[in-house]
Amino acid sequence: MSIPHVGSLALFLAFAMMIISGVSFLLTALGRKNLFELGRKAYSLQIVFVTFAAAILYYLFFTHDFSVKYVVEYSSSDLPFFYLLSSFWGGQEGTYLLWAVLSSLFGLFILYRAKQYTNWGMFFHSLVHLFLFSVMVFALSPFRTLDFAQAEGAGLNPLLQDPWMVIHPPIMFCAFAMAGVPFALALAALMKKDFSQWLKVTFPYVAMTSFGLILANVLGGYWAYKTLGWGGYWAWDPVENTSFVPWVTSVGLIHGMIVERRTGALRRANLLVSMTLFLLIIYGTFLTRSGVLADFSVHSFVDLGMNGILVGFMLGYLMLGLTVFLFSRTPEKVGKPLNYNIFSRDFIMFSGMALFVILGLVVLFWSSLPLITRYLTPNPSAADVSTYNAFAFPFAIIISLFLTFSPILMGPGLKVENMKSRALIAVIIALVISGALFLLELISITIAIAALIYLSIMIIYLSEKSILKHVTRGFILAAIGIIVALFLGVRQIEYLFFIAAALIAAGAHMNIIVQYLPKRPDLAGGHLCHFGFGLMLVGILASSAFSVNEQVVIPRNQQSAAFDYAIAYHGTGGSIMQKDNEILLTLEKNGSQVDARPKFFYIQRMESMMKKPFIKKSLFYDLYISPQDIQELPHSPGLKLAKGESARVEDFEFKFINFDMGSHGASEGISVGAILEVTHNGRIDTLLPRLVSNPNAAQGGPNMLSEPAKLTGSKSYDVHIEQVFAGEGAVSFSIPGLIEHSAPDRVILDISRKPAINLLWLGTTLIFLGMVMVIYYRFKKQ
Repeated sequence: MSIPHVGSLALFLAFAMMIISGVSFLLTALGRKNLFELGRKAYSLQIVFVTFAAAILYYLFFTHDFSVKYVVEYSSSDLPFFYLLSSFWGGQEGTYLLWAVLSSLFGLFILYRAKQYTNWGMFFHSLVHLFLFSVMVFALSPFRTLDFAQAEGAGLNPLLQDPWMVIHPPIMFCAFAMAGVPFALALAALMKKDFSQWLKVTFPYVAMTSFGLILANVLGGYWAYKTLGWGGYWAWDPVENTSFVPWVTSVGLIHGMIVERRTGALRRANLLVSMTLFLLIIYGTFLTRSGVLADFSVHSFVDLGMNGILVGFMLGYLMLGLTVFLFSRTPEKVGKPLNYNIFSRDFIMFSGMALFVILGLVVLFWSSLPLITRYLTPNPSAADVSTYNAFAFPFAIIISLFLTFSPILMGPGLKVENMKSRALIAVIIALVISGALFLLELISITIAIAALIYLSIMIIYLSEKSILKHVTRGFILAAIGIIVALFLGVRQIEYLFFIAAALIAAGAHMNIIVQYLPKRPDLAGGHLCHFGFGLMLVGILASSAFSVNEQVVIPRNQQSAAFDYAIAYHGTGGSIMQKDNEILLTLEKNGSQVDARPKFFYIQRMESMMKKPFIKKSLFYDLYISPQDIQELPHSPGLKLAKGESARVEDFEFKFINFDMGSHGASEGISVGAILEVTHNGRIDTLLPRLVSNPNAAQGGPNMLSEPAKLTGSKSYDVHIEQVFAGEGAVSFSIPGLIEHSAPDRVILDISRKPAINLLWLGTTLIFLGMVMVIYYRFKKQ
């Protein structure tokens, strides 16, 4: 039996063990307690076999077994270790196997920590595995062999040959796999009609899913920023959105679960959203792998003929979830009523949950537009970036509003007198302000609506003096931010409003973080997330809306200016047909020089050019240099003379005497000189321009540098050697101002300055840190 066949057998055995364990846990849940041990052992064997299958696939990659179709399509023998490692998830087959391995391992959380939900939870979790193993066993096995072994593989997509792509997909699939745990536990709680522990058991896995999703999204965004050369990190691509929607849904679920933990409210909503989180991932899997997005996303997979399986399982999970939810009738499922007091913490948390879930649904709708229009019109279409920005912008403002007051309203709610009259006055003031700004065409209709909501609620809250004093730091931070923005030239009311809302929210959490971190770190994680969220919003706006672009065209060996930098182009490190071909640039500012090496080369596999930018980072902004093209120019070698040959240019008579070969110094390499006799107004001068070895050539600079000779006439000129024609015994010269040497090519660069982008990365880092703290302390309390 060949190694690939052993891999197929391992997958089949894992599939068989999954069936046995799933049935055993189902029967155990129905009362056959003696079958639990059989289910546990079968599940352990499932993990062993699926892990063994993954190990075999790695063995095939590292031994370059090009008799295996998947290995041929996604690897080659010249790939370095880490990219062979990531070849595993270069295509659909490998990602399903990775997903199955991770999901099987995460099932151990249910097996050993789910308490009374273990048996039903393991059964429903086995249904998740039924999908993954069915795909690999019946449709897309990574161990399919070719009729004839290939001599070499096609290689890994060059876009994926990046360190960030080594870690981004596994983290994303960790999140996908983890989402199956809350799905199974919600169904288990509904089947048992026992909700006494489900929240405590489930919450850490929802938090881990959310953490994995945002971490993967940010890593993917950073990869796009530093690799793809289009200058951004998020494009509202439908495939990107299929992981964004589950993330915002998981954030909403976390807030709903906090409300339920405090008061017992929102139980039904939390159960539904727990199941929906997993269904969204399955729906996203369908969108990205069915081929419906092939014309609308650079990330989409092509249709591999498994849409029937995808649609079948997607509908099956949906029907299963709805059926169990609707037929699980018990008063306990309803939970307690929600406190709708606007001054209560529960209302704030509920608002956060609702906003994130609604945002997810809106993004989901627009992301599904290619699928919807596919069946309604002859020309399917997708939503453009401006469509997404039009609603995401107001959502961010309103979310910032509730973030602002979440650390302040801690109790069941203040009892406020004259609430109706306060609310009426607040709405009238907000309506006048937002309406006036809209009528004066200073803000759009969507921002006007957001402003109406924001100002109304803000005024109501601030009418309470006990609340006002807690928001002071937020207002101070917002004032500083607005002053800085005005100083930098920002005049758009919408942008200033956005910055103020985000910074007020961030500032409102600063004091709480300072208080909690040393004494109650278990309570600081959420506030750290909120603070980071506010910074992230400012970073997103500043780095996108205030990004400034310039396009420069620089002939070789010349320079141009952009953003106070003198940028010189010295040619390329190799051919554009060579992978990782570098463009040789030098940036100079205030006497300081930096070498810049953006990459520009042709990708045969994608039949397109690859543009990798160079990013010069600083505290306040990134200078982003993206190559757009290298164009050949009509060539003029300058003044070309053979030995003994003369030529007259204006009042000068030039005669090339001979070469002067020699060392430029023992430690500095060789030099080539050209003895040139120049006659001018009866005077004869002998000049010796040289080409000398470049000591920095190893760092990507040109191999030879020009050492010009000085020519003096009515004006002073520099005489350069441009090219040596050793076979002809000739040399060409350029004398700027007298004899020009045309550049062989020119580079076109798109250069942008992205202010405050570090706030984006700092904010997301703080969110990661806060979520890790939340997860750690939740596990600790279990």
